[in-house]
Amino acid sequence: MVKRKPQADRIAELQALADSTAEAALGAEPAYQTTVLNAAETIKHIASNMSRKNIAPAPAVLTLPDNATAQELRSARTKQAARRGQDVYLPNWSSTARALPDVFLRTALFSSSSSVQKQNDQVLAGDLPLVVTNDEIASFSGISFFFSGYRLCQYDRQVYATCLDYYREQPLATDDCPRHIRTSFHAFASRMGGTHNAKTYRSIRASLLRLSFAQIRLRSDCLNIEVPKLLSVGFEDDHPAEEMKGANVVLLCVPEPVAELFGVASWTAIDRQAVDYDGLRGWLANFYATHKKAKWLPIETLYRLSGYESKMSNFRGSVVKALDKLKEPGTPVCSRVAKYHFSKDKTRLYVVREAWPTNDATEE
Repeated sequence: MVKRKPQADRIAELQALADSTAEAALGAEPAYQTTVLNAAETIKHIASNMSRKNIAPAPAVLTLPDNATAQELRSARTKQAARRGQDVYLPNWSSTARALPDVFLRTALFSSSSSVQKQNDQVLAGDLPLVVTNDEIASFSGISFFFSGYRLCQYDRQVYATCLDYYREQPLATDDCPRHIRTSFHAFASRMGGTHNAKTYRSIRASLLRLSFAQIRLRSDCLNIEVPKLLSVGFEDDHPAEEMKGANVVLLCVPEPVAELFGVASWTAIDRQAVDYDGLRGWLANFYATHKKAKWLPIETLYRLSGYESKMSNFRGSVVKALDKLKEPGTPVCSRVAKYHFSKDKTRLYVVREAWPTNDATEE
């Protein structure tokens, strides 16, 4: 049995061969010099490609020394989640924004379907057993996503973004240190930007319970990530739904594994206003906010990812209405659409955000 050399040794040998071939070109006959130089460049290019593929994926959570300064921690958190000692922090973002992992916004995790919200309210009332286990969620290219729990909707996205915002400046919870955030339904609704009445508080409570059942497993950027629990929640002095008051206490706990979803270039801070959009407009606003440039996308892909509840034949018209709303001047820049157009056969869509470089697509 032939034992293969380690990849690093093979790369080093190719790099050395490229150097020696380039040196040999200097002494070669003029008629062959260009050919030998080209061979050296080809070998160098192969070694470079192998080297890039051999690099292990960067960790999602950057580990800092236990004695790292506050400035070092702040600097690290501009790009990704970071650990200092036993404390793990989410990235930092502006108080005028909300941050969520891209894998949440590029999949059907938070469905645009209003029927999901209605079904979930029935589930928590004990009417429908709609808990799913290891259900594969429609995902954007390069993502494999499995979900267990109650189906989630756009409202759950708004609520979870608010939960994460409570941990914007303090470490996440661990088994040894739960770090519950103590708040009230009134304070939560204010932070979320919602109304203040019993109906709002009931909706928030139902969403928090749905999120507390959620478990995810995914593979993205060559990394396997498992989050056994997105959120733990408790209620002090809990009352029947019809007697809920804004002063009722809520205990929130976002666990440390959630930080694995906030690696470099894997999360997006979105204007609070855009986070609050619902339906298909909300899904599209957040989906496109995670991208850096325009690209053609199949209509069928957007249909699957959005969780659109009607037939495919109705989807294109709904997309047009949603995109036209996102073109309105009041839309935050992070989600404002400058223009869009369909391919000649109407099967693909090209959307340009105002924040992106102006680069017109070739018509398909």
